[in-house]
Amino acid sequence: MELNKELNKTTTESKGKVVATLRENNKPAFWFLMPSLLILTLFTFYPMIMTVYNSFFATNIRGESAKFVGLGNYLDIFKDPLFLKSLAGTLVYVVAFALVTIILGVVLARLATMKLRRISWFQTAFAGTMGTSAAAASILWLFLFNPSVGLASFALKAMGVTNANLLVDPTGAMIVIVLASVWMALGFAFLILLSAFQSVPPEYYEVADIAGWSQFKQTLKITVPMISPTLFFLFVVEIIDGFKMFAQIDLITGGGPNNATNFLAYKIYQDAFAFHNFGTASAESIVLTVIIALATWVQFHFTERKVYYA
Repeated sequence: MELNKELNKTTTESKGKVVATLRENNKPAFWFLMPSLLILTLFTFYPMIMTVYNSFFATNIRGESAKFVGLGNYLDIFKDPLFLKSLAGTLVYVVAFALVTIILGVVLARLATMKLRRISWFQTAFAGTMGTSAAAASILWLFLFNPSVGLASFALKAMGVTNANLLVDPTGAMIVIVLASVWMALGFAFLILLSAFQSVPPEYYEVADIAGWSQFKQTLKITVPMISPTLFFLFVVEIIDGFKMFAQIDLITGGGPNNATNFLAYKIYQDAFAFHNFGTASAESIVLTVIIALATWVQFHFTERKVYYA
């Protein structure tokens, strides 16, 4: 018994010394982390808390919380035809944007792996959009489809398109926004996929050639399974980016025509800073956050099962 008491006492003292040592060693780490924690608190955690808080209040003309309405803001936005139209347009845009970006990224990455002359120049050109800001790219696409001086408008007129000003047509405006967004996101997708293609062992393709497999079968049976983790990562990232898209809408279409491109992120901005209805905008922000979380959960729960980790 005496021996057990001594052992327990020694163990307790040792644990106390270890805890004290860890606390002393963690003090410098805490002070190094303090600036980041302050920034996160001021610009991430506090706005998140205030957004949830404001979503339960109606606001006055100055945007100040005036009356507690509970879930009233949430019920109102789902009764609003403009919000439902914005939600439907956002979903269409996100799916089109993510699919086109990844498909084009796969095609360009596959071309860039071929042993051709000056292929490094093409690799640089394909990735060049990463260095372009969203504002500059949006202005560029706005000029391309300008009905008077835009090269894209001239090309459409040359092909016999009667209404070459796509930005005044709801479907045309959606197409322009998707193209502009894909062009901006393509550089990142291309670089990630190019790295994935280059990581596939060439011996697999050599064995497939000996077996007489076609290029299509090699792509389906070898390339896609080997780069599936990268494809899964890109789908998650691009879908999240699609839901948050703002700059192209603000600078190219302004949400028009007829609110065809007034997607959720832009509608939240309008309700908050144009109409000073922070209660409604906060509720819409929470709904958008939940949608993004659900979309991510669905991909991890269902899509990841198809991913092959070598």
